This record gives sequence, structure tokens and C-alpha cells, in this order.
Amino acid sequence: MIAAESAVLSALLESAGGCLHEISLEPRDFSTLQGETLFGLIRDVVESGAPADPVTVGDAAMRLDDVGRRLVPISLLWELVGVFVPEAAVRHHAQIVAREAARRRLVGIASTLQQRAAEGGDVETLTDEALGELAGVTSGLGSSIRPVADTIDATLDSLDSPVTYTESPWENVNHFIQGWRPGALYIIAARPSVGKTVAGFQAALSLCNRGPVAFTSLEMSHDELELRMVSQEAKVDMNRITARKLTNADWERVAGARERWNSLPLFIDPSSDATMGQVARHAWSVKRKHGLAAVVVDYLGLMEHQDKRKSEYEVVTEHSRKLKLMAKALGVPVIVLSQLNRGSESREGKVPQLSDLRSSGAIEQDADVVILMHRDLMESPHEADLIVAKNRHGITGTAQMDFLGHNSMLRDRGKPAGFYS
Repeated sequence: MIAAESAVLSALLESAGGCLHEISLEPRDFSTLQGETLFGLIRDVVESGAPADPVTVGDAAMRLDDVGRRLVPISLLWELVGVFVPEAAVRHHAQIVAREAARRRLVGIASTLQQRAAEGGDVETLTDEALGELAGVTSGLGSSIRPVADTIDATLDSLDSPVTYTESPWENVNHFIQGWRPGALYIIAARPSVGKTVAGFQAALSLCNRGPVAFTSLEMSHDELELRMVSQEAKVDMNRITARKLTNADWERVAGARERWNSLPLFIDPSSDATMGQVARHAWSVKRKHGLAAVVVDYLGLMEHQDKRKSEYEVVTEHSRKLKLMAKALGVPVIVLSQLNRGSESREGKVPQLSDLRSSGAIEQDADVVILMHRDLMESPHEADLIVAKNRHGITGTAQMDFLGHNSMLRDRGKPAGFYS
């Protein structure tokens, strides 16, 4: 064991486990099997409600197998207690342990990648696995417990700072969510043909006013999306675009919008078989080369996974978690379109609920905001509701919209339900 590891274990035993909650280490953060085993025993004893001193930890060690008992002899426990380490210093020692553990993990990941790449491993699989492993490299660093007294001043100072939300293109929706928040995961979900791509693409175009947007489309081609952009921003009827029957007035409006498109910072990756790794690489590439204001993915259920043995539930759960981690790492809003199951079709009014999210409750758990899009295609196809069903940072409710399919966009209608000025 390195000196910092011994110091942490000494402080834990000296305080009967009292300083365990001052640190955020895991057994795997120790460099030796002995340190890993002993730390795990101390944690188990503390979590059982007993003091973690040499007697209780030694008793727990006696219930291990032969290898475990040899790793943690009673003599080692008393030896560690004999080395006085101030309890106040344990957080600093734990930081050293966490940093060294992170270095070892980085070396291990690099070594494994090098070996598997040399053996001809699939590039996409290796990249996806590496991204997942890298996300957990720094666990334990800077995560020790701090009292409110250490952080309240910075929190109060932030009240003088401008709001960092970027408004969505819909005022009725902004009433509930304020706008797109950096580092947050947004889910816009709907049944097929209701218009989730319309909503997602309109959000992406609006976010381009803030900066570059990385848009991954697994459902539509580059050309299809650009034609929707022409319809939405130049106000050209989508039917005339599809039939290639633009009028002179249409062409004039296109010419008027052309200047904006010359500098539009929208980067589309139209990969129908994109994996989570490819989505992340596209986003990071845009960020490195141009900066990044947001990421939009259309849509979650179409993202591929290299392990074909995994169920749809497992795949969606994994992708949902990685998208949330990506939002935090990039520091931008990540907007992901998703599909609802058929649960709402048998319900009176056919209004969707959170339970209708397809394949995994992890989507609801990971998302900061879930917006369920509802449109009665038979009775009122030109009206839509954007139901803010979950909002980690504010209120929920229904934003009423007009669905302008001929211009591939949504427009505010009246005031949101529950809104009073």
C-alpha cells in the first residue's frame, strides 16, 4: 500500500469509522488487494451500525475465507491504529488515494485498448467501451463532503449572475421550463407521426442563435432535414417543396433566408445506424472545432448497440444514462427525442403519461425534463399539446400549441394551462 492508503485506513480505525463519511473512496481505489479488502470490511462494519475498531473489524475478518483472513491479520489492524493520523487530514489523504487510483485506471484502459486494438477488435465497440470507462475514472476526486458554510457564499453570489437558460422557441413551454439548461437532459417523446422530429428540429434551429448545435438524425437524411429547414424558416409550404412546385413568392422568401443559412452553425450527422459512441464523437468533434451550444438526437430508440445480446430495455437504460453523463461533461443541454408505447391509445382522451415512455423507466429517472407531445390526428390535427410531465427544476403543466405541418413547426397558442398573469 502507498503511504496515503495506510494513512486513510489508520484514520478510519483510530476514529472507529467516524470519518468514513468525510471521504468518497471505494474499495477498488486501493492499490493492493489487502487495502481493498480492509477498506471494504471497515465500510461494512460501519454500515452495520457498529464502531469500526480493530476488534470489530478483526471479528469481521475472521468470517472471510482463508485468503481474506490472511490478508487482514489482527496484527495489521493494531499496527495501523498505532500510527497516529489526524482525523482532519483524512480528506487530503483520500484525495491522494483517489488521484493515484484514477491514474492506474487510465493506464489500465489505455493498455487494454492497445491490446484489443492490436488484436483487431471492433473499433466502434472499443470506442463505446472506452467512453463508458473513462466516465468513471475520476470517481472520488473532489467529491468529499463539505459543509454548507463552505459553499453558501458562492451560491448566494451566483444569484447576481445572469440566468444561463437558453429560451426554447415556444414561450408557452418556457413558462414551465424557463428554457434549455446547460448540462441537463431533455426528453421530447411522442407516438409515431405526432411530430416529435418537427419539435426537435425546430428546437435545434432556435438553439443555433446561441451557438453551434450537433444534430444526430437516425431517422431522416441530410436533404430531408434541410428541406424542413427551408419550409420552416422561409415559410414555404412543405407540400409545394415536396412536389417541387415553388412559386416566385416562395423563391423570394428562400432568397431572403439564404444569408442566414450561409452562417448557420448546425452540424448534422445523418447516420441511420449511429451508436452512442458515434453520437458522443460527433458532439465532441463539433465542440473542439467550433464550440457547442447544444446536442439534439433523433431518436433514442433507433440508436444501435454493439452487443446484440442485450435487450431493448438494457440498451435504452444504458443509452439514457450515457446521454445524461454526456450532457454534464459537455456542459450543454442535450435534447433527445423518444417514442411512447401504445399505452395512451387505450386511455380516455389518449393523453400520454410518463409511464408510456418506451422500454425503460431509466429515461424518466435520468432526464431533467420530460415533455410528452400529444396530437389528435383525427379530431384536431392542427393542435398539439406539449405536456411538461417532469421538471426537475420547476413546475409541470401543459403548453398548448398550433401544429403547422405545412411549415414544419409548432407555434404558441393562447397561454399555457394553469398560467395566470
